[in-house]
Amino acid sequence: MRIAIIGDIHGNIHALENVEKDIKSQQVDEIVCLGDIVNFGAFPKECLDWVRENCSVVLRGENDTFTAMCDDILLTNPEAIKSADWTYEQLSEKDLEYISNLPLDLDYKNMVLTHDEPSVPGSMCFITSLKDAKETMTCYEEQICFYGHIHIPLLFVKNQESIKLIQNPDMYYLKENEKYLVNCGSVGQPRDKDKRNCNSTLIF
Repeated sequence: MRIAIIGDIHGNIHALENVEKDIKSQQVDEIVCLGDIVNFGAFPKECLDWVRENCSVVLRGENDTFTAMCDDILLTNPEAIKSADWTYEQLSEKDLEYISNLPLDLDYKNMVLTHDEPSVPGSMCFITSLKDAKETMTCYEEQICFYGHIHIPLLFVKNQESIKLIQNPDMYYLKENEKYLVNCGSVGQPRDKDKRNCNSTLIF
């Protein structure tokens, strides 16, 4: 079975269309979206419609929350607030209700799925270091956790002796005695100085 993992689309329909081509070429069985579908990009409605039509599992990121639930309390960036207000106006009541009802995290096919921190979903914590990952990986029993939010593809691998970080992972074969924390990068707003769109595919 092949599952494509995508996230952090941020209203960028052109990037999403490029990722769609890659996903189709891999002949995946289903697509999972880790949230932040909207905000910042110019095509929130189009991206939301695509996700709703194509993804079997969809989570809510903080930008989705800000936009659909008018929650400015956690927003400190004036540009983000301005963008969320504009995005809100582009979406229908049905769209906003759909976003508001999306879960923050989910246990799915023996995996943990979340937008940010699996131990405190919705906390907007950035897991980027070995220290962060080591603490996070104690909070779930499943072998694999996929998360988004940081816009950088990372793979943390933990065994009984140690934990290591693999940046920009290409392909990795899972082992029974290892535990994984995986960031699939960003579809619409990469932050790793690599302009290519990013997603992950899990094969099992």
